[in-house]
Amino acid sequence: MKSHQSHDFSFHHLLRGIILIGFMLLLFKLLLTGNITLLIAPKMIRFIYFTLFVCLILGILLILRGTSGQNHSNHCDCEGDHAYPSSFGKSLILYLVFIIPISTGFLFSNNVLGSSVATNRTIKLGASSQVPTKVSSVTNSTKSDSATDASNANLSSDTQNISNNQPEPLSQMDYNALKEKLLKDQVINITDDQYVNMMTIIQDNLKSMIGKTVTTKGFVYREKQFMQDQMIVARFGITCCIADASVYGMMAKGDVAALQKDRWVQVTGKIEETQFNGEDIPVIKIENLSKITPPKQPYVFDVGVKIE
Repeated sequence: MKSHQSHDFSFHHLLRGIILIGFMLLLFKLLLTGNITLLIAPKMIRFIYFTLFVCLILGILLILRGTSGQNHSNHCDCEGDHAYPSSFGKSLILYLVFIIPISTGFLFSNNVLGSSVATNRTIKLGASSQVPTKVSSVTNSTKSDSATDASNANLSSDTQNISNNQPEPLSQMDYNALKEKLLKDQVINITDDQYVNMMTIIQDNLKSMIGKTVTTKGFVYREKQFMQDQMIVARFGITCCIADASVYGMMAKGDVAALQKDRWVQVTGKIEETQFNGEDIPVIKIENLSKITPPKQPYVFDVGVKIE
């Protein structure tokens, strides 16, 4: 067996404990301010609470070990190499990898994804012409008429604030009810809670949607080949976190040449049909356009449809 010399690693224990406490405080700050939903979907927040607790416990244990005044060896009687950095330079590089993200998280404000990111993502105009996302779910009971009525009422609500709660996936019955409602209504307000599903229904039933009045909101985005009177009213849709964000939106045409990219607007107009990249997509002929402030929750969620 190899001989191992005992060294004092108290400094490394102390610094690593402080780093863990720093991550814990950063997560705590994001939770307190509500800005955590700018990074992850609300359904993932429960895991952040667990991570916060683990970082706190491990951080305290490492700080206590680093301040105990006892010499500690990093030998663990295994074949792997778990050596601490052997020089100040290596230690500096290693710990800066963790310290810089913590510092920037406290010092700089949070940014919302915009056109610069959308340029590198596939733009889903009119959402997708494919079957909506299926979410596995087992349902053993049939809904009563009153429950169905309540569900339909919920679908027609104009609730926009979902900063703290992520909508649940729709059942196939609810999705069909939403589809029937949009096909019947002459005025459609695309809500945040069912944004992706509503956009998908409009795309999949484009011929039946032509001539209807639609209202949607989002940030201004333009492709390079767009004419001056064209833009996309875009939203970022996330499933788990901003790393998997996709760009959804609807093309609009009108007097929009003076609008700067990333400006948040609300657009109302008639649905028409046009072609983009060889596909038939909806386009809004603008009748009313107003500049708005970005909502507290700028992202929408692809909640999908349950498999029953």
